[in-house]
Amino acid sequence: MGVMDMIKGQFLDVIEYVDTNGKILVKKYDRGGDDEIKEGSQVIVREGQAAAFIKGGNLADVMEPGTYILNTDNFPFLSKMQAFSFGFRSPVIADLYFISLKQFVGNKWEMANPIIVRDKDLNMARITAFGKFSFRVIDVTRFVREIIGAQSRTMTFEIIKYLESILLEAAAVAIAECNMSILDLAVKYRSLSDTIMQMANEKALAFGIAFSEVILENLSLPDEVEEMIDEQSGIGMAGRDMNTFMQYQTARAMRDASRQEGGMAGLGAGMALGNTLAQNLSAVQPQAQPQQAAAQNAQNAGEQKEKSNIEQIREFKQLLDEGIITQEEFNLKKKQLLGL
Repeated sequence: MGVMDMIKGQFLDVIEYVDTNGKILVKKYDRGGDDEIKEGSQVIVREGQAAAFIKGGNLADVMEPGTYILNTDNFPFLSKMQAFSFGFRSPVIADLYFISLKQFVGNKWEMANPIIVRDKDLNMARITAFGKFSFRVIDVTRFVREIIGAQSRTMTFEIIKYLESILLEAAAVAIAECNMSILDLAVKYRSLSDTIMQMANEKALAFGIAFSEVILENLSLPDEVEEMIDEQSGIGMAGRDMNTFMQYQTARAMRDASRQEGGMAGLGAGMALGNTLAQNLSAVQPQAQPQQAAAQNAQNAGEQKEKSNIEQIREFKQLLDEGIITQEEFNLKKKQLLGL
């Protein structure tokens, strides 16, 4: 065997990992077959990466971006490429991991089950939330020991799900402790997002990971609670103008009846419901003095007389624009008011 054949036979292997899609957080080097790590192998760590050797279950060394020569005479330490002398190509029994140090953005988080919180307006409320988050590895040593070593998490989706669980726990606590009504939280999404991120980082930093951004996109209530809020809005309307409220309830009943089987058969029930609600509202309103009641009734009667047909048409036009009544219903009411 010639000298060049001997040199070729002893030439080092090149070990590196190129993430073509940028979506892999941890990649273990496959040592099967000819890919087995040997003494004298060249390890290339690219920008935005780190590499770590684990031998016997313990972290042996961490490598920053650069080119390294594996020297088992001094293992687990790795030395920079210095000379054309590689020694024997004996196998190195160790695991090599490449870790991405870039930011992983656009990850989704969502509460699968609602949390129950005390609310000053609703008393108790069941709330769900969802949003997005970004993170990156900031301490490779801690990350390898806690995530790869202690928890045996190497799949990217597993790590992201674990981070989501940390975030959901922080979100539940932050929302419960904000001491604000759910009805007022819409203007506090940014500050609440910052609070969630701060609380989540208190745990994540111990694993060598930092949340770089947390976005709270939405807080929602159960459908029945949202319907109740809509009814409360109607009650507020009734307190200001009972006649307008009755027209609103009647129009809603007409709309619902037209959409359901049986047509106008449901209209009577809807109008009856509106009348019942109006009576109940009247029953719970504070009783005024007889003189005040008489004066108020006279004032209401005067205001009702002053209300022109044109104003009523405008009101029904608004109901038409909101989709509460149909064009046919609006035209019919318009003709009645104009005496056509």
